[in-house]
Amino acid sequence: MTSRSDPPQSVLVIGGRGFVGSAVVRRLLARGAEVHVFGPKMADDLLADLAGHFGESEGSVEDRAALADTIAASGAEAIVTTAAYSTGRNGLMRSGDAENDKALAVNVGGLRTVFEAAREAGIARVVWTSSTVVYGPADAYDGRVDEDAARAPITFYGLTKVLGEDIARYYRDRHGMEITGLRLPLVLGEGLWYAGAASAIAAVASAARPGARHAARFHDEPMDLMHVADVAEAVIAALEPGRAPRAVYNINGFTARMADIAAAAERLVPGYRVDLAHEPAALTFPLIDDSRFRRDAAFAPARGLEAVVAAMLSPSETTCTKSA
Repeated sequence: MTSRSDPPQSVLVIGGRGFVGSAVVRRLLARGAEVHVFGPKMADDLLADLAGHFGESEGSVEDRAALADTIAASGAEAIVTTAAYSTGRNGLMRSGDAENDKALAVNVGGLRTVFEAAREAGIARVVWTSSTVVYGPADAYDGRVDEDAARAPITFYGLTKVLGEDIARYYRDRHGMEITGLRLPLVLGEGLWYAGAASAIAAVASAARPGARHAARFHDEPMDLMHVADVAEAVIAALEPGRAPRAVYNINGFTARMADIAAAAERLVPGYRVDLAHEPAALTFPLIDDSRFRRDAAFAPARGLEAVVAAMLSPSETTCTKSA
């Protein structure tokens, strides 16, 4: 029998076919966990090579009955949810601003439904993905911000994450659930399918050829960045009992400007040149302090700037390492 001090052996991953969720599924399978995926169909199948290695149910976080049935069928001991509303390839922030009602229904109402379904099923441990866009504009803060800094979202997507954090705290305080939210920075890596700042960075890598030139327009502000595989590792760390006991954490991989990313690509690809034109940033966010999670979870990201750019230049085929 699994005790409360053991890592969960059976995990339900809600949003498991998405960019971040699929990376979490891969890491769980590699660790030998039983995984069940819940969510809608996706245009891009990021788990095609793992077909047959995990259970799956199709549905929406807005459907409480479907969630309850899936939890019961999966036998899950813990839940990870990365579900968030996105329309087409617009990305989460643009989608939230464009379709407020839907973003509120999925990101807030759907998250609450997950917590309630977990509570009713007796599942205490839930790890979910918040975002560093809960903070306000960069010029509203002095230096890097930790988890105690004021939340002051300037996007509707950021507002939904603030509301989600408050609901999570309620379920922790009222029902004693072990819910932990991870505030993600800008995430890079294989499987990125939506538009936005991350896709502009990915374009620098996808255009890289010996002797080629690539024109890019981007701001010159420093950004907090993290490879999706490191995000998955952080989620796994947070799932383990006692390693991330607080309600919410900032997580981060490294900090860089677009010029740093372009220079790394140029170093790695002989003769490749990026013609970078700077333009003002539409939105700026403060740089974060993630030392609390590193300390509490004994976590350190494995990939810095050079490693992330190299991975984006030469994406590897990821295969399932779970034993049959």
